Amino acid sequence: MRIPASLLAAVAALGAAPAPLPMSGEQILGRGKAVFRAHARPAYIVYIVERRDAVDGQPDLENSYTLKVWCRTADGSALQRRVWKGAAYGPLEHVTVAFDAAVDPGPPTADVFARAAAVPAASMLPAPATALATIGTVIVQADYDYRVVRAGRDGDSFDLLLEPRRDPARNRIDEIWLDAATFELRRLRVRDHLFEGLTGAALDDEFDLRFNDQSGLPLIASIHARTPAAGFESDYRFYDVRFPDTLPGWYFEPRSYGAHVAEAPA
Repeated sequence: MRIPASLLAAVAALGAAPAPLPMSGEQILGRGKAVFRAHARPAYIVYIVERRDAVDGQPDLENSYTLKVWCRTADGSALQRRVWKGAAYGPLEHVTVAFDAAVDPGPPTADVFARAAAVPAASMLPAPATALATIGTVIVQADYDYRVVRAGRDGDSFDLLLEPRRDPARNRIDEIWLDAATFELRRLRVRDHLFEGLTGAALDDEFDLRFNDQSGLPLIASIHARTPAAGFESDYRFYDVRFPDTLPGWYFEPRSYGAHVAEAPA
């Protein structure tokens, strides 16, 4: 019996060692971060975010909804309204859009490499500045926030497993996928929190973010959130994304909403 050449090739491929990476994991991470941050972020973004919740695999309609958001990206200040059949309706609500906060995550243009906010302990406050002589400079390859503990290929992407060098609460990325040709961001696994209503309690949440390109920008297209301790799951989908040159200033002044109800954007 003659074994087909295609089968022999497939068997050989299974036993072959993975192709070597063109650079170290640290260098791949650094290149990916630089490419991501080289994109100019628009000053304003308008988008629709659809949230669909489930508890223990069953749809949770009460906590599922769709919002339209008008956001100023410099500080995350945003006006949002509920959406039905593509049109915004209902009260004007002001939020500060962010990750790892008691709001829906976003915006799609968010700097996902940014450290989460933290208040330093008194013992960690920097000492008063003093004039010191410069005795030399050192250039390092290591990322200041993450250590690459595994680097490999996943199809046409580099797949890097990360661990924080210092503070896991501030450096939340666990795994990253970068396009092997362009180093553009394709996917992230990050740690977040699910905040429970008025109690303020926060449960550990796992986010799986997928990205796509629009107008030359890597944008968050979807997020799958999972809360292992409580059986909660949320799926977010971002769409109808636009980048207006400007938005009315009152959108970001919630005290003036009452005077602008007739001008509420749809």
